[in-house]
Amino acid sequence: MEIARLNIRQTLPRIGIRTQLSKLETHYVKAELHGDYQAPRSNAGMEQPTIEMDSYPSRHAYGYTNNTDFAREHGQRGLQEMRSGMAHRNALAQDMVNNAAKKGRNVIAEQAKQELASRVSEQRYIDVQAIPDPQVHITPVRATGTPDPGHYTTSIDTESMAKSDFTRGQVEVYLRQKGDIRRWVTWGKYDTYA
Repeated sequence: MEIARLNIRQTLPRIGIRTQLSKLETHYVKAELHGDYQAPRSNAGMEQPTIEMDSYPSRHAYGYTNNTDFAREHGQRGLQEMRSGMAHRNALAQDMVNNAAKKGRNVIAEQAKQELASRVSEQRYIDVQAIPDPQVHITPVRATGTPDPGHYTTSIDTESMAKSDFTRGQVEVYLRQKGDIRRWVTWGKYDTYA
């Protein structure tokens, strides 16, 4: 005889929760900075100072000479030294012609010794003089008229109030699945999948 079997299937209740967080949103307009700038005119009402300097007299004393002064100072001396040099060389050549063939004479050596002796015995002079100061002329700065200082203004544009939106938070609890207990009877075996 088959035995009656009691089958039970139980489903537990399940709840669900939906949440929404509260939210505060603030809307604002950024501040804007405006400026108006006009630079001052740097030379308005002013004459700049000037310095004029003539240092040629002091540089000339040290030996710096422009072409005009050099030609004036050394032009005549160059012509005189050229004439005396030509006369000296002619005298040496005449001496060579007249005395080179004479017995016991070495005219080339004699002329070299004479040239060396005249250079050694030459008198040298140092001219000491005061160095003149450079000539400096300064025109000082002069203020004339009214100076222009320019101008600078600043303005800031802002909103009077910030705008805010607040969304309240919400919590909702609901029944996702109902609980259930089912019972039935089978004969001879359990019904595990019913």
